[in-house]
Amino acid sequence: MIIGRFKLTTVKFKDLAPIILVMLLLFVSTACANMLIPSYNAIRLEFNIPEALIAIPDAFFVLISAVFALLWGYWADKIDRGKVLMAGAFSWTIGMVLTAFSPNYLLLVISRMSSGVGLGCVLPVGYSIISDAIPAEERSGWFGTLAILSSISNGAGQGLSAFLGPIFSWRFPFLFLAVISIILIFVLYFVKIPQRGAGEDELLDLVELNLEYSYRISKEDLGAIIKKKTNLYLIIQGFFSVIPGTVLVYFTTSMLITDFFSRIPPEIQLQTATIFAGMIGIGYLLGNAVFARLGDILFRHNKKNRARLATICLIFSIPFAVVLLISLRPIDTDILGINFPIPPDTIPTDQLWSYILRTIGAIFIAYPSYIIFFIFAIMASMLGAGPVANRNAVMIDVNMPEHKGSAASFFKLSEQISKGVTLLISFTLISILGSVFNMIFLTIFFWLPAAILWFLASKNVEKDMTYKSRILSERKQVSLIDYIFELEIQIDRAIQKVQDSKYYIRTNLNKFNKLLDDALTIFKFCEHEGVSRSITNIEKKAHIMYLRVLLIKHETNNIRKKLENPDLPTSELNNLKNELGQKYKTISEWEKSTFGEIQTYYEDANLKIIEARLNRKKHLIIGLRKISEAIKIYERVKFLLSERLEIVEEKPDLSEDESVIRDKEQELFNKCSKSLNATVKLKEEIDSTFNQLRQKGIQIEDLRIISDLTQEYDINLYDVILDTFKQDPLTKYALIDTLDTIDDIFKQYDNWKEVDQKVF
Repeated sequence: MIIGRFKLTTVKFKDLAPIILVMLLLFVSTACANMLIPSYNAIRLEFNIPEALIAIPDAFFVLISAVFALLWGYWADKIDRGKVLMAGAFSWTIGMVLTAFSPNYLLLVISRMSSGVGLGCVLPVGYSIISDAIPAEERSGWFGTLAILSSISNGAGQGLSAFLGPIFSWRFPFLFLAVISIILIFVLYFVKIPQRGAGEDELLDLVELNLEYSYRISKEDLGAIIKKKTNLYLIIQGFFSVIPGTVLVYFTTSMLITDFFSRIPPEIQLQTATIFAGMIGIGYLLGNAVFARLGDILFRHNKKNRARLATICLIFSIPFAVVLLISLRPIDTDILGINFPIPPDTIPTDQLWSYILRTIGAIFIAYPSYIIFFIFAIMASMLGAGPVANRNAVMIDVNMPEHKGSAASFFKLSEQISKGVTLLISFTLISILGSVFNMIFLTIFFWLPAAILWFLASKNVEKDMTYKSRILSERKQVSLIDYIFELEIQIDRAIQKVQDSKYYIRTNLNKFNKLLDDALTIFKFCEHEGVSRSITNIEKKAHIMYLRVLLIKHETNNIRKKLENPDLPTSELNNLKNELGQKYKTISEWEKSTFGEIQTYYEDANLKIIEARLNRKKHLIIGLRKISEAIKIYERVKFLLSERLEIVEEKPDLSEDESVIRDKEQELFNKCSKSLNATVKLKEEIDSTFNQLRQKGIQIEDLRIISDLTQEYDINLYDVILDTFKQDPLTKYALIDTLDTIDDIFKQYDNWKEVDQKVF
């Protein structure tokens, strides 16, 4: 997107619509998350509940959203993300409507839990969608913008409750946001979600060719996501880093009211405290803008710099936060010099804002320490925003496209559990520590362990990114080769249909035309794919064959039409029959769907099994992929032969040559069926062996890392295991037993091919 001569972003214009829509959904959901806070007192009075219970609805809201984030994130990586996002948005909308109409405290808790179910969806799923539209070098900037919107949304949600709630009741803001949510859900239905993996540099070729990245998450991948060191450190740090922010957001306003602004008239007390608490948010907005952009700049120089920047920000945020707290002073309204109405008189509604602004100005004049509060609040929240601006970018950098939603949900789970637990025990902490002020002061120091974990993450992030890049590059090559192979098979199918059509050229015109129409459809499809994906040889071959088939169909139909005339002279009738015979001969002389090509495909699958045997000693994981590729080829060869054999069965008579070919095709079909069943069993047996390995506490990711070493240094897998696990005999012998079992499985493979395996 370009304004004038200034390039704002490299994101394509078509991808801005889903980004903006997801941002709006995140904005509304975050506003919903914090909208109850300013209405705590009104809710407590309406439902007649003790103060200790007032944070329970929000605590359950947060915990439920954390639990459901895992489910939403997993399914977003498994199925259509747009549908998952719509389901989540609908859930929190229902929750907001129920909140607005809650007749008692119990239903208020239940309705907030319903909203939490939906919020758990929009965060990880939204991050996954946005990441696929954003290039790596801009991720911090965009996610920083999201954090800014989230902060504004926090303020908007609390502002709706603080300023509209007293006028229309605390229920009105929830209905207002529910209406906006319904509109966004409707618009989401018509917006195209970016292709999975579109934001990865390694997959740009697939995106340009409009090929789908077909990999999806499996249950086994969840363990690998957590065990990835960068993920693990950031998930744990999320638990610690959220605690100070949660306490500041949820309790700063009430702390100011009870400890420092208690003598300010009640009509403007909440609004004044909310504005001063919002001063902390100003720095948060600036911090996300500054450190997000800085993170992108530093990332271009060194891939570790986002994590390093987050570490530095967290360390320096602690002293600034301490100073902002100790600069607070109790406000004496007599010193402010404002003539507030004397109770029972109250401030008129039309003068509320005038008194609020005058009070704020008078506080800064009468209490200069509040200027220090303002400055250090901005600095502390700016620095505290540094990790937030870069965290999601780092998460996207190190995780596979099919893991992003689940990875984001793990991050959110950690943060939301921390937030929920903090809210649940907050009043216990206040009782133990003596005041809200003391609780806030203590929790600030939780940023220190978070900084240490960010530092550890910085040591691993580049390694995890390199590993991801290599896997994606391998998958891209497989996908491209696989698709070209698919197009070649389609052309081969069409050619065979043309060849088969000649047997019906004299006897069944409808069957003749049906076969040629099928062939024309296939050729046109392959030509279109060749053009759109710049596969020149496929495009030219399909185009030439399409024109030739179109011509032969037109000429043959003209001849058959003339033959239907009962008054044809004998000489002309014979000439037309000769022409029809010539068309038969012409088709026979065209390019054939050769049996030899299918045999080549079959042999290619056999070679992949041989490669898998050889690779098991050096790189077992590559060997497993070769087995999966062989299964795909066997399935295609079997399908192609099956189609040819079905067509041959419909022919009235077969020549001697055609019968020989048919017998060879049947023989190859039988061999292919046996090989396919044997290879499927080979894969199932090896998968079963790996499952047994998992039960012993050893993950496939560990074996993958070891296999990477054997390939890189060209050494035997057994030697690496013996050397690596000298001090861990249980793991060493478990791995060796697994490799021995896989050896035995490969030895049995040839025997399985000799018998027809039954598949139940």
